[in-house]
Amino acid sequence: MENHQLPSALQFSHPQRYVRLEPGSVKKVVILQASPRKEGVSKTEMVAGAFASGCRKAGAAVETINLRDKKIKQCQGCFHCWTKTPGQCIQNDDAASVMQTADAADLVVYASPLYHFSMIALLKKYIERTLVHFEPFLIRGNDGKTSHPPRNGHEYKAVIIGVCGFPEVSHFGPFSANFHYIANAGGDYGMNIAAEIYRPLAEILGNPYLQEENDRVLNAVEKAGQTLIETGAVPPSLIDEIAEVRLDKEQIFEMANHSWQICIDEGMSMPELQKKLAES
Repeated sequence: MENHQLPSALQFSHPQRYVRLEPGSVKKVVILQASPRKEGVSKTEMVAGAFASGCRKAGAAVETINLRDKKIKQCQGCFHCWTKTPGQCIQNDDAASVMQTADAADLVVYASPLYHFSMIALLKKYIERTLVHFEPFLIRGNDGKTSHPPRNGHEYKAVIIGVCGFPEVSHFGPFSANFHYIANAGGDYGMNIAAEIYRPLAEILGNPYLQEENDRVLNAVEKAGQTLIETGAVPPSLIDEIAEVRLDKEQIFEMANHSWQICIDEGMSMPELQKKLAES
């Protein structure tokens, strides 16, 4: 897909390539949810949950794996998975079982909050452990860039979901680039991205005073999940609708800064304040 065909929300500077799914071909979806926040507070979980609901409406089974509940060690760079134990990491933790579940799915969803303009470290740590899916040999892709070949032609379809507190979707540029560099390195193998869904100003989600906007966004995300499974793609207009901020930014700035000041003055966290507002 060329940049001029992209939704406005995905007009980034890095190379982007998308695949179209065969309508109805996705029977099992696995969501790798990387937010450290708990249910009811995590905005990543809210958006991923709405997407899962849409997938289920279209007839797909969905399993969500909260990476925060898994023990995943950091890659040690020993390359044993390339030489001594090909395709198998020597570390004994939950990474292998998560990969096994993801590998059996027709669609893998990476859902992460934006931390310092990239994916959260927990998800990056898991992705680094998927080195077992590649062989050590150096190859050149169609773009002339060097990469490693996927082991046994490993190929899978993916959706990327990201949320951030800033109101501009452009902040997802580095986040998106990381996934596309992984996907482009594998060519037709490895990761093949079917859709990217980004929601800026995600901290409003769950705010009882902004229920109408919350419902609009989450309903659009649910529709994106349903449409992707049923038709094989998410319409650009729907991706833009999810990313669009329909609130006055100056009011948002004022409300956000006022909320943070309350948290500082009363010695509470933002989730605690949000919970207090929801219960009042």
